[in-house]
Amino acid sequence: MTILLTGCDGYQGWPMLMRLGVKYPDEKIIGVDNFTRRHWVAEVGSWSAIPIYPMDERIESFKEFFKLNNLEFRYMDLRNWSVVDNLIREEEPRTIVHYAAQPSAPYSMIDAEHAIDTQMNNVKSTLNLIHSINKNNLDTFLIETTTMGVYGTPNIDITDELLPVEFRGRKDTLPFPAQAGSWYHWSKVHDANNLLFAYRVYGMNVIDLRLGIVHGIRTEESERDKSLATRFDFDFWFGTLFNRFAAQCVAGFPLTIYGEGGQTRGYISLEDTIRVTELAVEAEKKGYNLINTFLETASVKMVAEKIQEAGKNIGLNVELKSVPNPRKEAEKHYYNPSNEKMFNLGFKSKYDLISSLEVVLKDLSEYKERIVVKKDKFLPKVLREKL
Repeated sequence: MTILLTGCDGYQGWPMLMRLGVKYPDEKIIGVDNFTRRHWVAEVGSWSAIPIYPMDERIESFKEFFKLNNLEFRYMDLRNWSVVDNLIREEEPRTIVHYAAQPSAPYSMIDAEHAIDTQMNNVKSTLNLIHSINKNNLDTFLIETTTMGVYGTPNIDITDELLPVEFRGRKDTLPFPAQAGSWYHWSKVHDANNLLFAYRVYGMNVIDLRLGIVHGIRTEESERDKSLATRFDFDFWFGTLFNRFAAQCVAGFPLTIYGEGGQTRGYISLEDTIRVTELAVEAEKKGYNLINTFLETASVKMVAEKIQEAGKNIGLNVELKSVPNPRKEAEKHYYNPSNEKMFNLGFKSKYDLISSLEVVLKDLSEYKERIVVKKDKFLPKVLREKL
């Protein structure tokens, strides 16, 4: 039996590859990537705060520490139809975990080229997987991590069920309306719609894991050795809010809150994200399944205040600084998403937002110089020039 994981060099992809290797020691676990995440981050002049090893060294370290030889790596561009189809036809994976994507909203908003490349990269890769599964008549489970950012900030509760709608006396159930806020997030709207359509026309077994903002460094496997660590981005383009604030704290840089800091989103730790995905693989749920994946909600200002407090506990004193919001987004809004389905998989949290803070800050402190030397990348160019 074979499990295929795309984007295995990424922030979530590498820990998930290790988790699958440990969970299924008698199965072949194939990870694919073309290392574009490393190139994208280098393009904006940044790097991972935590040095990441070449893939062949990562695989060898996994073998050494876990005494397992079931991980395989394939260098592959998922936008290439024939390459994807050849792999799917030859390996007939029972499950595909699809992490590969250009994951940055700010990067997708740089200009027309970056917006178009983001959409082409993300949508085409997913479509190639869908059509190869169907063409080869496979009963493969396709699990994709999209994002809760597809919802935007609607003034109603957010459900991961189809939404019951009544209009002019008639009723129906429809996908929750998307109000995405970047070209990246719209690419994931297209992915989500294509996954639902693949279920409807091909009967494909699909799990759409809509992730909140992922934060943290450690997973059970990566704690073994530095060679097993995953990347940690902290720049304006690729550093998620929590991780960027944590790096600013370690560098002694003010925690920069956009506007009033009222933007509220769902958060989940890296370890918990890997655990939910692991449970999704284990469940092999038939049909179409949409699962909101987050543990708690918090505003930008709340996250900054918690990181400031945790920093003080370990001797890191930083100020909070409000800066003009470079994004077009609602700063005051209603936000009430549901996440019951995640717990129905059997999920139990290991790290919440608060308990993760001091651990992350202590781990990052070891790499303070790598962060400080790139501290000009914390802010978008328009703000760097003003502050």
